[in-house]
Amino acid sequence: MEQFDHTITPIELSDCLGGITVQGVYKALKTHNIPTQMTSNRRKIIPAQGIRKLFEERGFQYPKSIISFQIVKGGVGKTSLSFCLAVRASHYGARVLAIDLDQQGNLTRSFNVEARDKPVWLNLFRDKVPIDNAIVKLSDSLHIIPSNLNNSRLEVEIIGSQINLKDLIKDIIAPIRNNYDLIIIDCPPAINNINAAATCASDIVIIPINPDPYAMDGLDYTISELNRIKKGFKLSFNYRIVWNKYDARERLGAVYMHELMKRNEIVNNILPVVCRVDTSLRNAVFDAKSVFELPKKSPIREDIDQFAKEILGINAWKEAKTNSQQ
Repeated sequence: MEQFDHTITPIELSDCLGGITVQGVYKALKTHNIPTQMTSNRRKIIPAQGIRKLFEERGFQYPKSIISFQIVKGGVGKTSLSFCLAVRASHYGARVLAIDLDQQGNLTRSFNVEARDKPVWLNLFRDKVPIDNAIVKLSDSLHIIPSNLNNSRLEVEIIGSQINLKDLIKDIIAPIRNNYDLIIIDCPPAINNINAAATCASDIVIIPINPDPYAMDGLDYTISELNRIKKGFKLSFNYRIVWNKYDARERLGAVYMHELMKRNEIVNNILPVVCRVDTSLRNAVFDAKSVFELPKKSPIREDIDQFAKEILGINAWKEAKTNSQQ
């Protein structure tokens, strides 16, 4: 359980609270009786519950959002970003539930969960297994509903049931929805009823893309499908595009980024975050670790931190708070 627990330091907290020094952080910790802990490499960290208390004391409100990661293209890092966002958001005190809907179970393996004999979404949908029975606790603020190959039957069961896709996921998660700030859904790279149901349940759909022609085609197919679902079900979700595996040394990346920024219909949907290519992320995920457990800082750690703060609204809140104090 401790593997995915808190890793926010007082210095990191000072940087994102806005208008407060490190000394001010320590003073606030003392005022609110929030303990710190020392890691094996002599880093002082603050428990996620303490982080949450400090944020809320300063007026920050955690979002209540369902976020799905989707694109009709494999290999873009969709699961890695889902994994990293879930972990980092929980570090910042958000209560997070990750849901793995992909039959390959890559998100489940990223969390080092053995799901062969555990209930998965197929069991929740077809067998009416209570959702509490499927939730695996990874830390106090991070839980997951895992996946395994049983979910390969999910699409067939959905088609056979003729259920209304708009309410499929929302109805199942309704009993536990208020327990979480973020529910993060990792979807398979496909256009199917599973993804349509996830889209209907989502407040935000995040589309990760790489700077290559196949990913760009996948982006267009995905946006087209999202617009079709949005219109057909009369929904109000938004989609956001995030650059992933970006390498500034490769000219092609700059070319595709420039071309995408010229498309007026989607430019406002591009997140102000670029996640750079970094082998430390691939190695960490392979070892079922987050980049925040690694002994050395890395570019991807900085990028994921910014990504999480952007999704949680910390960056916008910090900017507004700083401006109000000037």
